[in-house]
Amino acid sequence: MVPFLLAPRWILLHLVTVAVVAGFTALGWWQLGVYRDSEARQEVRDRPVLPIEELATPGRDLGAATERAVAATGSYLSEGQLLVPARVHDGVLGSYTVAPLRMPDGGVLVALRGWVDEPTDPGARPPRGSVTVTGHLLAPEMASDATAPGADLPDGQIGFIAPDPVAEATGLAESRLFAGYLLVEDEQPPPAVSPQRLELGVVEPIRDVSPWQNLSYWAQWWVFAGGALVFWASFVRSGLRRRRSQAATEAPREVTIA
Repeated sequence: MVPFLLAPRWILLHLVTVAVVAGFTALGWWQLGVYRDSEARQEVRDRPVLPIEELATPGRDLGAATERAVAATGSYLSEGQLLVPARVHDGVLGSYTVAPLRMPDGGVLVALRGWVDEPTDPGARPPRGSVTVTGHLLAPEMASDATAPGADLPDGQIGFIAPDPVAEATGLAESRLFAGYLLVEDEQPPPAVSPQRLELGVVEPIRDVSPWQNLSYWAQWWVFAGGALVFWASFVRSGLRRRRSQAATEAPREVTIA
């Protein structure tokens, strides 16, 4: 390597170039990853409906069953009816209505049946008797998902949908609860009164990614990385030219004696 390229200011240029190229390359991979993740999640959601027993087990993480379409048969525990307050739907403040569904084998599936604008809405009450529900399994919410984390809620209300608060509010054994919850899309037989159903894309949105737009961003970041290398090479070439020019100017001239 030419010695002048090891001068402190040149070393700084090299380091900045490496950092910029690495950063732009990483951003390109990130854009590509966003597209692939969105496509993969949508593919999982579009798979055929299967009985929940084939995909998940009470007390265990959902794993690959997350966001899968499932069906479950059981009876709602009317005494376990819960509301999740301060949830907005179509710009209106209301509550999610949640009910545990006890299945024949003793497992309990927490079902998010929909949204109501008032706690006294008849649609908040789950139907009696055996019911078959279909929907998508979603990962449990976190405490940070609560509209008012740490709020002192009255009986019959929980701040977020997860096994811990459901078990605490209902007295159910957490080991019998499926991890996560089911976003109900259909109940059979249909109840006389239903809450407003919630769309999967609203409760758990997937980033709307246009293939061409996202892939163009991916390519764009890598073009920027290539541009940074071109600028670095240009600076180095310019520096070499200056050194050669200076060397030619400072070289001693031969004196010819007649």
